[in-house]
Amino acid sequence: MSGTFPRATTCYMTERSERGPAFAFWRRMKAEQAARDWTDSELHRQSGVSRNTIKDLGSRKRVETATISALADALGIPRHEAYELAGIVPPEDAQPDPAADARGAILRDRIYTDEQREAMLRLHDLFAKTNRAPD
Repeated sequence: MSGTFPRATTCYMTERSERGPAFAFWRRMKAEQAARDWTDSELHRQSGVSRNTIKDLGSRKRVETATISALADALGIPRHEAYELAGIVPPEDAQPDPAADARGAILRDRIYTDEQREAMLRLHDLFAKTNRAPD
């Protein structure tokens, strides 16, 4: 059986080779890391982010804002730029999609009573506030 790999290893390698939403940030992070001649261990010491997260950041399916903030701060990358690269916030020049304007849709839809509309708008505002990226 020499030369064959267990199925789980093959799947694992395939998953790890995929690019995640923070791939552009990961590339910038690696460039900054190389410019400082830092290993993953040194970046871990400077940022507090685990070495596994640092290694896998470019292929992770989900990335926490706190992780991007810690790495950006350690490497001197402005947070707004880091968030854009990581796909956490859209670029400043991006235009919102009118079709995706939930607040406007709630206000325009005549099917809701005033009470329902008011409750939905409160929920919408709560979610928007909760999901806003920190400064």
